[in-house]
Amino acid sequence: MQSDSNDRPRSFMRRHRLAILAFVGGFMLLVPALIAGYAFALSPSTIRSPKLEHYHFRMQVLVNGQAENFGEKGYQTGYKKDQCNANLPEQPIHFHDNKDQFTHIHWEGMTGGMVMKYYGWNLIGGLDGALGYKLDDLTDVQKVTTHGDYLPEIPKDAQIYVYSGDEKGYKARTLADWRDQDLEKFFNKESNSPAHEFNKNGGDPLSALFPTASAHGEASEHAAEAATPTESETEKLTRINNLIGNVVIFVQKDAPSDEEIQRRFDKLEPLTESTCGG
Repeated sequence: MQSDSNDRPRSFMRRHRLAILAFVGGFMLLVPALIAGYAFALSPSTIRSPKLEHYHFRMQVLVNGQAENFGEKGYQTGYKKDQCNANLPEQPIHFHDNKDQFTHIHWEGMTGGMVMKYYGWNLIGGLDGALGYKLDDLTDVQKVTTHGDYLPEIPKDAQIYVYSGDEKGYKARTLADWRDQDLEKFFNKESNSPAHEFNKNGGDPLSALFPTASAHGEASEHAAEAATPTESETEKLTRINNLIGNVVIFVQKDAPSDEEIQRRFDKLEPLTESTCGG
């Protein structure tokens, strides 16, 4: 009888310890799941599981008539000079080579709102100081931080006016389209990067792209196939640089005049016979 009464507390303690261990184990499994769920909810799909891209557009931003210079040091980012490979860059958006206007996009599905937030104007909400979390490898969840708050403060009485076009002409666009649309849709032009076809059609870009993932530069087979006998010099440079469009953004109280708008499209950064990279 004495033995039975001694065994009962021991049995109870064993069950109690097992229950605690089960609770702790379950909690340890639940926490990463909750963190991943939180990150998933706050991250657009293009950030959660990014795909390689490589195209460019020229952007001008004017606040009360003062044009921002993206060639200044604060906006610039260093990069590996050889981008002729299938390695996904750590960040999706860049300015470099001390060039103004020339915006580099390295991830599929970027929007104008993401570009604005990346440099300080958060028109799309979400995380402070980040576009979201990169979740394609759950063992290495990465926060995709923004470049910083470099764009000047938006005046309280200002409106945002958006125009796309070139030196031949332009059209007014809605802020919503600029903010929310994939840039290829906004500019109504697809990237000619080899990565773009793989993103659309599936397949393994890692083996198929290396080493010819050039969005601008050397006369690769991809570029050669795209050339036409009647191609003008401007068309050639646009293709080589994989330039999908130009945008001018005025931030001011009243809408800009036709002369003001056209003057900015007459000041587009010239295209060059650039080499593969960035």
